[in-house]
Amino acid sequence: MKNSIFTGSTAVAALMLAATTAPGFAAETIKLTTVSGYPKTAAWVEVFETTYVPEVNKRLAEKGDYEIEWSYGWGGAIVGPKGELEAIETGLADIGIVQTVFHPDKLRVYDIAFATPFVTTDLDLVTKTVNDLTEQFPAMKAVWAQNGLEFLTTLAAVDNYQILLDGEYTGPESLKGLKIGGAGTNLRYVESVGATGVSSTLADFYNGVASGLFDGVIAWATAAEAFKLYEAAPTYVKVDFGGVNSMALSVNESVWAGLPEDVQIALRDSAEVYRAALANYAMDEAAQSVEDMVAAGATVVQVSQEDRVIWANGIDNIAGEWAAEVEATGAPGTEILKAYIDAMKAAGQTVLRDWSAE
Repeated sequence: MKNSIFTGSTAVAALMLAATTAPGFAAETIKLTTVSGYPKTAAWVEVFETTYVPEVNKRLAEKGDYEIEWSYGWGGAIVGPKGELEAIETGLADIGIVQTVFHPDKLRVYDIAFATPFVTTDLDLVTKTVNDLTEQFPAMKAVWAQNGLEFLTTLAAVDNYQILLDGEYTGPESLKGLKIGGAGTNLRYVESVGATGVSSTLADFYNGVASGLFDGVIAWATAAEAFKLYEAAPTYVKVDFGGVNSMALSVNESVWAGLPEDVQIALRDSAEVYRAALANYAMDEAAQSVEDMVAAGATVVQVSQEDRVIWANGIDNIAGEWAAEVEATGAPGTEILKAYIDAMKAAGQTVLRDWSAE
């Protein structure tokens, strides 16, 4: 009888290799629960399911060692808007879309685009630049670790902030005395022309106007259509405040540490695909959303360039305030602001007000 060419541990290794490469070998299943306080009608939730999940699954399938069983926790199934960060931090969810704009006490450094209106409407550029800044300035990444989270990517769906009113718009002066719903720093955009900003969330905008809590809202085209805001506030005032990053994809830090390296790589690399897809989806859909709203009865009013220049220069120096607040946390706010504006200029954006020069 001839001796086998495999002996001892070599034979065992060969048997294990054959077993794991056999057609019937089952990949290890990893369960991940997602979270967003918003429903699937929100672009970032829809694109998560249609782009991010398939991209992660595809990358893992190419190697065949792992697969993810996704459990979706959208639209209040786990928490409402604003509750995502705590849900991920405490382990109620594993991965999700944190609304950075709602956490100025913890994530103020990510409000940079909010603090610099009238700079750009290119969301792909905004999110890519903020990601670059996160790598350039360690203090930006540190805020996630301080909250028990692993940062994957900046996200944006706000291609261009506008105002929707339940009433007529005849110029900036017509906003004086009105109550306008918004989020975070964007409330300052309308306070500069005499309106009163009311802090709220997209999910509550419709009822807020319909109930008379406020007279209008600051929103963007795709959200205004998806949430039917034009029904309550049919005057679409095209101010073109610009686009902002307002979200980030993050993972519970302990969950992340326990994931196999191949899964970590798939989640991180797919996040870049998700970031770009969401940014471009928002920009591509905006024009069609405006057309659809007009067809449904909305009226578009274009703010003149002269009024836009006056409006931009009339806003308090919110970028300087932002930089000072960031500096107070130990991060180089002034340097980050300059790097952001420099990147916008280098990309050929029409910077209506150079916030970094003040």
